[in-house]
Amino acid sequence: MRTTSVILAVVAVALGLSASVEAANTPTSGGGATVTKATLPSGYSDSTGFYPATCDETQVVNENQRKETFNCTFDTAVPAPIVCDTSSGCGWFSDFDGALASSTHFVITPSGRMVGWATY
Repeated sequence: MRTTSVILAVVAVALGLSASVEAANTPTSGGGATVTKATLPSGYSDSTGFYPATCDETQVVNENQRKETFNCTFDTAVPAPIVCDTSSGCGWFSDFDGALASSTHFVITPSGRMVGWATY
């Protein structure tokens, strides 16, 4: 009887966590904007190679534009620190749907984080 109660409690907690994650990734709207949050595979590429990353991202879509902000950690090796901007020739592809950003700005910090934004 006690084993059954423990198993039911673990299942209830697991289902609750699953519902919380699902709710966090569900688009919401308010004030005319749709907001979507997700953790997505990403990466950075330069002349030395490709660096896979995992990004916590927020996408905000309103009637005028779509903007994504991202905060990433590299999965293995970390590229050299850099400041990237559309004006310096850097680009960004959406991790949500692969679209090329019309404008972007991001930095790779000495501690190995990649943080920035992109508009479409």
